[in-house]
Amino acid sequence: MTETLSDREETLVLAAVAALETSDGLVPADAFPALADDALRAAVAGRLNVAGRTLIAREHRTVAGYTSGYDDTVARQLAADGIGLLPEVDRAVLAIVLLRTVAIPRAGGLHQSTSWLSEGPGTSIAEIHSNTDDDLTYALIRPAVRRLKARRLLRTGYLGQILPGPALLRLTEPQSARLWEDLVLVTLPDSPFADVIRRQRERQGRGPRSRSAKELES
Repeated sequence: MTETLSDREETLVLAAVAALETSDGLVPADAFPALADDALRAAVAGRLNVAGRTLIAREHRTVAGYTSGYDDTVARQLAADGIGLLPEVDRAVLAIVLLRTVAIPRAGGLHQSTSWLSEGPGTSIAEIHSNTDDDLTYALIRPAVRRLKARRLLRTGYLGQILPGPALLRLTEPQSARLWEDLVLVTLPDSPFADVIRRQRERQGRGPRSRSAKELES
């Protein structure tokens, strides 16, 4: 059942939705009345849900706020239908950047943050190239980095270093966990942890057939 809002409340809700969908980072909880008020925030979440999106509460760099991302079910259906997938070279470059700027520094104790938005150390195109085979050339890496920056999956840091971008804040917890699992499968494919991940995914894949995006729309 859709709640009835006054014209003023509807304006506040739509303003918050617009900010969530277009902001480069988190929208502080006190920046919009519709995010500070429990009832109006629920209305914001409802508007997002209608569009297959979800309201995400998150804290980053001492800022507590909100962003929006794809609902988990919708995200899986879009991926299954091949919608919004990154090209293979872009996926490879993004994985290397996340490994060099988040996973490896965290494993080495350089930072304790669980966020994908590491503040450093960053990486470079030369370092990305050094972590690949000869098939992933500079001519492929450079445009891939530009595309990933345009999608806000990467950003430019201090002295031109390459860092993860703010779009990663839009991942839900299950989506973020799956990305961590993907990095394990890439870097430690023969490890016991990787075996566990593969078995879990095989069991999930043998579950009831999920509906396609077109079926969800009907």
